[in-house]
Formats: sequence, C-alpha cells, structure tokens
Amino acid sequence: MNAPAQQPRPKVVVLGMMSKMPVAGVVWQYLHYLLGFERLGYEAYYVEAHGRTPSMLMESGETADASGRAAAFIATIMRRYGLSDRWAYRALHRDGRCFGMTERRLEGLLGSAELILNIHGGTKPLPELAASDRLVYLETDPVQLQLELAEGYEASYEFLEPHAAFFTFAENIGQPDCRLPVSDRFRFQTTRQPVLPDLWETARPPVHDRFTTIGNWSQPWRDVAVDGSVYTWSKDQEFKKLLDLPAKAGPRFELALSSFEDADRELLEERGWRVRRAMEFSTDLVAYRDYIAASAGEFTVAKDQNIRFRTGWFSDRSATYLASGRPVITQDTGFGRALPVGEGLFAFASEEEAAEAVARIDAEPERQRQAARELALEYFAPEVVLGKLLEQLGMRVPGCSGEVPRGPFPYGMSLAPVSRRPTRLAPETLAAIEATPPPAAVGEAPEPRASIVVISFDSLLFTRLGLESVLANTEQPAFELIVVDNASGDGSREYLEELAGRDARVRVLANEENAGFPAACNQGLAAARGETLVLLNSDTIVAPGWLSGLESHLDGGAGLVGPVTNRIGNEAEVPVAYETYGNYLREAARRATKRRGEAIEIPTLTMFCLALRRAAWETVGALDESFGVGTLEDDDYSQRARHAGLQLRCAEDVLVHHFGEGSFGKLFGDGSYSRLLDRNRRQFEEKWGEPWQPYSRRETPEYGELIADVRQTLRQTLPPDSTVLVVSKGDERLLAVDELRTWHFPRLSDGSWPGHHPADGEEVLAGLEELCAQGAEYIVFPAPMLWWLDFYDGLAGRLDGHAVHSNEACAIYSLAPAAQPA
Repeated sequence: MNAPAQQPRPKVVVLGMMSKMPVAGVVWQYLHYLLGFERLGYEAYYVEAHGRTPSMLMESGETADASGRAAAFIATIMRRYGLSDRWAYRALHRDGRCFGMTERRLEGLLGSAELILNIHGGTKPLPELAASDRLVYLETDPVQLQLELAEGYEASYEFLEPHAAFFTFAENIGQPDCRLPVSDRFRFQTTRQPVLPDLWETARPPVHDRFTTIGNWSQPWRDVAVDGSVYTWSKDQEFKKLLDLPAKAGPRFELALSSFEDADRELLEERGWRVRRAMEFSTDLVAYRDYIAASAGEFTVAKDQNIRFRTGWFSDRSATYLASGRPVITQDTGFGRALPVGEGLFAFASEEEAAEAVARIDAEPERQRQAARELALEYFAPEVVLGKLLEQLGMRVPGCSGEVPRGPFPYGMSLAPVSRRPTRLAPETLAAIEATPPPAAVGEAPEPRASIVVISFDSLLFTRLGLESVLANTEQPAFELIVVDNASGDGSREYLEELAGRDARVRVLANEENAGFPAACNQGLAAARGETLVLLNSDTIVAPGWLSGLESHLDGGAGLVGPVTNRIGNEAEVPVAYETYGNYLREAARRATKRRGEAIEIPTLTMFCLALRRAAWETVGALDESFGVGTLEDDDYSQRARHAGLQLRCAEDVLVHHFGEGSFGKLFGDGSYSRLLDRNRRQFEEKWGEPWQPYSRRETPEYGELIADVRQTLRQTLPPDSTVLVVSKGDERLLAVDELRTWHFPRLSDGSWPGHHPADGEEVLAGLEELCAQGAEYIVFPAPMLWWLDFYDGLAGRLDGHAVHSNEACAIYSLAPAAQPA
C-alpha cells in the first residue's frame, strides 16, 4: 500500500531587519521566532523588506551598494540553522532586487502564508504584505507608539491600519497601575519574547562571580515628553542612579557596552564597575551565548519610559540569561504581574533592593540558577509564548484539530446568515460560538462612565455574540453592561446569570413576562449609573473603539448619535465588503481611521445602537411604552428629540455589525410583524398628526447605477403601456419609466408603499391576484429583492415558467396565466 501523502506544513513569515542590526542579540531574537514556529510544526521563513541601508555591514566611508553583503550575512545565519532555502532579502533601499528567493516565489509565499509577523513594526506594510488579514504587528518596545496614538498622530494610524492584529511586550498595559494610554482603535494583546531553552542549556557552572549585561549605554534620540515631564530612552540615565551599587554589593558588576565614550568608562570604573566593549563578542552568536553562560547572572536596568509608565516590559536578552540558568536582577517595570519574582528573577526599584537580590543569589546560587531555568521553561518556551499568540490569533497549532477563538471569536467565523425571517446562521458559525470558552472573569469593576443596555429575548447565540464582543472589544470608557431579559425560554437566562457571576461589569434584570422592547429599555435606562447611555441590540457585534468613538461625537455637539452598519434600512446602512468576524474588525478599524470625526445628520436613529448623554435622556424622557412589543418607538423617540432641539447624527467612523431581526424575525412567519407594524404606524400618525415616512437610504454610485439599469431593462424588454409591479421597497425612482404603468408592490389603496414587506407567502400571493385583477401584467424584482423568491412560500411556484428576462440588475416575470416571452 502507498503511504498517505504528507500534508504540507502551514507557513509563517517573520519580517525582520537583522542586516540593519547584525549583532547577536538582535539575530537571536529573530531566530527564536523562526525556530520556535518550526518547533510548533510551522514552516518558517525569514524576509527582509524594510528598505533600510545595511550600514553596519559597510566599511567606514563606503558608498557602494552593500545589498550583496546583507544577503550573504542573512544566508550564513539561515544556513547554520537549517533554513538555507527559506529567506529573502529585498534591497528596497536601492534597486529592489530580491536575494535568496525569486520574486515569484516570494510573492507566492506572501500569498499563501497563514501568518506574516511584523516584528518591531520594522517593515512598512506594503500592499503585498497587507493583502489579507494575516499581517500582524508585534511591538517589542512600547511607549512611543501608544503616546502617538493617544495624540492622534496620523502617520501611526496609517501605519497600523493595514495590520489585522496587534501585540506588545507591554504586559502590564490596561492594568490600573500602568500609565500607558490604551488605544480605542487598535486592541493590543500582550506577548513576550520566545526562547528555545535547549539552545541555551549549559551544565557548566559560571566561570566567574560577576553579574553582567549587554547593551547600549547612550541612545538619547527617543525621549518623549508628557505633561511637561521628559521620559528618557537611554539606559545610561538609569545606570547613573546606581553608581554606588558596587560599594554596597561588591565589585561584582560588568557592563558589555556599545555607544559609550572614554569618559563614561572612567566614570563607571571609578565607582567599581567593569566595562568592556560588547562588539568584541556580540557579532558572533556562539560567543554571545558563551558570555552569558560564563556569568553568575544578569544585573541590568530598564528604560525610564518603561519604569515610570509601568509597562510590564521585559527584556528578550534577560530571557536568554534565564534560559541559561542564570538569575536576573532587573529594574521593576511592572512585569511582576505576568512573571513570578523572588526566585531566579528579581525586580528592584532602589540600590538597596538590588544589593539584597545579589545577597539572596549568593546565599543559594544553585537554587537560584535552577529557578531561573525553570522560569524560562515555564514562561518563555515557544510552546507557551507562540502557542498563546497563535491562540489569540485564532490559528491552530499543526497536529491539533479545530480553530481557536480569538478576540473573542475565530477571525474566520462567517457572519453571513443562511436565511432571514427568522435570521439563521450557518452551522459552522453556531459551532464556533458554542465552542468559544466563556469570557475571562472580572472581579472588580470601576465606577462606570457609560451604561450599555441590551434587551434579550429568546436569541441566545446572537446574545452571546453581542455581549461577549462588548466585553472583549470595549477598552474605554469604564462601562457597565445591563441586560434586561424579557422572559426568555431558550437558556438565555441561565447564560446571563453565569456571565454576571463571572464579570462584575454585567448586571441582569430578569422579567417574568415579555414586557416589550420599549418598556425593557426603560427598565435598563432607569437602572443605569453612567453619564453616557447606550441602547444596543442583542444581535450586534462591536469592534474596538466603538464606544469611545460614539462618545467623541457626543462631545462634539450631537444630542443623539448612532453608528453606521451593514444592515438597518435607512441612511445609517453602508456597503460593506466583509463576510467574516476578522474582516469585520479590520473594516471597522479602517473606517475608524479613514473617516475619523465625520458624521451626517440623520432623520431617524434606530435603536439597534443609540448613544446619548444622561442630560439628553432626561430632556427627551423615557421610550413610549404604548408601542408595545416594539417597532417605530425609535422613530417616535427621534421625533421627540428633534422637537427638543437635539441634533441627531450618524457617526461615519464607527461601524457596528447588525444581523438584523435576531428576535423580531420570528414574527414574520405568521403575519404578526405586519399586524404589529400596521398598528404602530397608525399610532405614530395619530400621535404626531402626520404620515409616517418610510426610511430613505443613502445613495451609492452602485445603487444609482442599479436603478438606471432596472429602468433601462424594463424599457427594452416590456411592451409600451404594460402595467408592471415593482418590488421597490418604496423607492419611487424605480417607478420612473414613462413608457410603462409602474406600481409599487406591495401597495396601499392610494398607490403608496405600505412601509414593510408582506408577512408571508399567502399575503404575497393574495396581493398578486388582487393586483392582477386590476390589470397588473408583469412583476420585476430588482437584484436586492431576489430573496423574495426563496423566502415567500409559493411565490417561486406561482412564477415558474413565467420568466421574461433576467440580468444582473433584475428579474422580470409575466403574471399572465400562460406567459409568452415579450
């Protein structure tokens, strides 16, 4: 028997710039990613396309192209670790030549890789890199970028936007003691440097008793200023605060440095520090590793920025000391929240604490070395670091079945319904929701600035999607999530109680009977504590930055504001290109960047997502509960708000996904929805003394072209003076064909569109026969209305064999008993 064909391994591309910084510490950083992914079963590739001149590989004063030298350097490294055919160097700083791989092979690689990892963010996200949702930003040095995002620095937004996900070494970000701004547009997840412990394992004891480190002394070019305070980048500023440490702990400290002057050496040596030039060994990977192994441990400092902002950053070099079984003493940046300290790893904030750490290591050196090694195995091994990163990205580890949810659901999860009225999701989507683990527990909740009210009724899976996207994708402001359950009987109540027990931000108000949508909204709003109030449908999904984005428009003068969406039927509906959860997040981020601050005035804000300040709510008042179960209560509320002098705006920079009719869709099957809408329409018109106006849609070039194509098709296809029913959804422009008599379908006795679709197939067929008796000869379905033929029972059968013409714009059928082609 033939052996089964071996499945190709999934590919990962690591984007780096080791030729720009050809020193061992940097090269090891990339190698750990490459070899780590290999260990997890991926086929790893290294690509340089950063466009920087490889100046460190050039002789002093040299001006000739050094691209070949850079390529040779990379080739030597890759060959040593079994990756000789898996690298590419594009000389974008010169003529764009491609070394290592051919251009064609590189193009194929970038198109087929499951992940493209932009380490340091050192590579510009060129179109060929950002062509899918697989380009991931991995930041190893936080602070400056977060400050730029907080200040609205456009170039940083434009750089990040093509990426699909974002990671940072700031492992304390978002925690109460971290002063780093949290972006409301880009959701950064935390990670750290992976290290292959077996590459650093050594049975030899230290050669000497010195604590060493390797790094740059002076780098004064990345300082940042915030509120009048300067936060430095250069480590010499921190070492100078510790000059007297040798006097307290003995002359036990050696610094292997670059970027220092003779005066710096003299200053350090006068205080008992040893100094040597790092470049004596740091151009050689083995010599670099041996230098670490020879040490008793590492003593080092962090950058002032990481210390004072409490970022939680931890050095990739320190991770290699730990993997070598060498304990580490380093300045406290807040990393103790993610890594255990006190055995093998010590955090200090003063000379006294540093000296105490040295004494503890000296007292039990073997124990501390063992603890350091175990810490590296438990917290820095590729299986831990890269395994978690892959999980957060929704990627599988080869050999493991299934897709791991991320953010909180799988990026590949389809959002496209397989049917409507009621709205049903694909079996694969339902399985992905059910397989998603519950959200992480949140034990304490700060005082909320915003209150989000969601009404739940017999739509458990939609509710899960909506609520868990809120909890995962709402970084700020501080919020509470109030869920009013209208006597659901599908397990929603039990799910909500469990969710509230896990997350202190969630409150559940349980009704014993269905109070209706307006009354339930009033319940939630009355219980709200926030200054910003939000009504959010349970069949929505939100993206990072949605809430702060809506708040910014309230700050800008809007009385009530809502987002744009994929489905709502009025001016808030915009064309979208996504079909999956991951692509929705990406499109929402792109829109937030490109349309930042933009809004339009809108006649009616529907309550699939509506935000207002408490003062506006107190001015307008509660929702009108006489609208019963619901429909048109949002039209009424918008009318009241306008009469109160409040501006209604639709935020162009906030995109919320709306499935539509997650609960109300169940009312279409028996005609309940039509009866409910007719009743509430009459009530609205009696209350306001004017006709209710169906929603308008925003014009798009594509829709304008569709209208023109439909009218042209009717002119060219049907005999003059024919009477044609147009499934128009109330758009009068579709009826503007002078050569024909065109009627809305359905239509009221006065010829107008009733404002809603028929309840069921029986109503459709009855309406057709009634209008046929009045002279209707043909019916046309514009392309967006072709779903009628699948949805309404009996309609397709009634029209079978009566097709007259079909194209991309519309389908025309004869209503005559025996159809003859026109």
